[in-house]
Amino acid sequence: MTAPRLGQLPFATILCLVALPNLAFLTTHLASPLLGVACVACTVVGVLATLRAVLRQPVPLDGPLLVGALGVGFALCCVGGQAHVFYANDDWLIRDAVLRDLVAEPWPVGYRYLGEATTLRAPLGMYLVPAAFGKILGLRAAHVALLAQNGVLFGCLLYVFAQASTPRRAAWSVLAIFVLFGGWDVAGAWLLDEPLAFGTHLEHWMPGQQFTSHVTQVFWVPNHAASGWTFVAAYLLWHRRRLDLGGLVCVFGLCAFWSPLSLIGALPFLARAVVVDGVRGRLRLRQMPAPIFVAVGLAPTLLYLLADGGRVPHGFAAIDASFVARYVLFLLVEIGPVLVILYTASRSDLQRRDSVLGADMPLVILVLSFVPLYRLGVLDFVMRASIPALAILALRFGEVATAPCRPRRRVATIAVVLLGAGAPIYEIGRAFLKPAFAISDCTLLDASRFPPNDGPLFHYLARKAVIESSVAGRILAVPQRVLEVSARPTCWPDRVSETDPMKVAESLRSARN
Repeated sequence: MTAPRLGQLPFATILCLVALPNLAFLTTHLASPLLGVACVACTVVGVLATLRAVLRQPVPLDGPLLVGALGVGFALCCVGGQAHVFYANDDWLIRDAVLRDLVAEPWPVGYRYLGEATTLRAPLGMYLVPAAFGKILGLRAAHVALLAQNGVLFGCLLYVFAQASTPRRAAWSVLAIFVLFGGWDVAGAWLLDEPLAFGTHLEHWMPGQQFTSHVTQVFWVPNHAASGWTFVAAYLLWHRRRLDLGGLVCVFGLCAFWSPLSLIGALPFLARAVVVDGVRGRLRLRQMPAPIFVAVGLAPTLLYLLADGGRVPHGFAAIDASFVARYVLFLLVEIGPVLVILYTASRSDLQRRDSVLGADMPLVILVLSFVPLYRLGVLDFVMRASIPALAILALRFGEVATAPCRPRRRVATIAVVLLGAGAPIYEIGRAFLKPAFAISDCTLLDASRFPPNDGPLFHYLARKAVIESSVAGRILAVPQRVLEVSARPTCWPDRVSETDPMKVAESLRSARN
């Protein structure tokens, strides 16, 4: 490999990290070892074809930018609570339990839930490789491996996003803008008289709606962010003709095991790529084998993700006058200021920019306008399906914000960036204000007994009887044993509650003494 081609190594690393848990699943979760080997072989063929196409592109490597992006990626993962070096937010209470069960139990993991035998059925892309390390070296090692995996993954993703900037001197600014990108949640919370104390989780300001800032995504839901951002990184490469449509489809399929919800939001952009390549005459038969191999290889993964999914509440929102008022206010606060800056950017401001994302803005607006209208779970659909569109919007905003412009618009752009950074800064502040707590060895059933994650586990568990009565029952393996709920009084004796400010203050005083 020649030096000019080293610039594609970060994306190749992303592709390998996203693909590995798919291969781990196919070798451990299928009923037939022979079928598993065949599926792994098909998937590997598609991945290798995509890797070969990517690595052939002569792109220089920006060493300082890569080191900086990796540093930011590791910092975000670490401060976000991974490996429990810093305070871990509420969602980690369940995710830690999933990782514990994958380390301690044979795969697939089984549970006795509500009197029925069930199987762990969740997007396990983030967990399987660290859990494999944990089976050898213990639970703590699994958490360290998770931090290492995600730090490298997010660092490489941030590098791809920043490296796509034109001119190169804007890369660092685009990287900073992307990390701090968010809606005006501070203004929304103020308008609705929600708490504004530093460290508050601001993004719940509008009941029933939420667009999640990038820092919050890494802190709370890194698996969903990794899925959506990986697709966007591949989409950028497709835009710049460094990845063909077949490779883009392969990446799309591999990301599903990390978060199918994020990929629902990516589907319109994949469809746009198909249409654009078709109209421009860029579709070629040689592009077809790789996605076909990946589709065949990952078919059992799709069956697994869909198994018994009908119990998760879903459907369109009830639209009335109150909903419309909240919906309009939500969109105005979350994306309105950014769209104003993009709309007012003149052609002369961007004439020296090799922009590839400007034409995507109508589709971005359409996606972000639609996702609040549908419900899956509580807020899962709007929060996760919006991830790819928000990432593309942030990258386009970074292009515009770093372009030469008149002083008045520069001031307005800086104001939009700073107010949008409110929620990310609050999230980072909470990580430093609250003390870290120990890794728990609670099972998923035990962890789900305690607030705030004491709701139904339908999005994590599939009934064994339902799986066996479907096509999936002939393909997916059956758990060797089932875990039962225990009588543990707590899972986190040293954890400070999100809703107990007095205990927070007391813990901080004790830490100082």
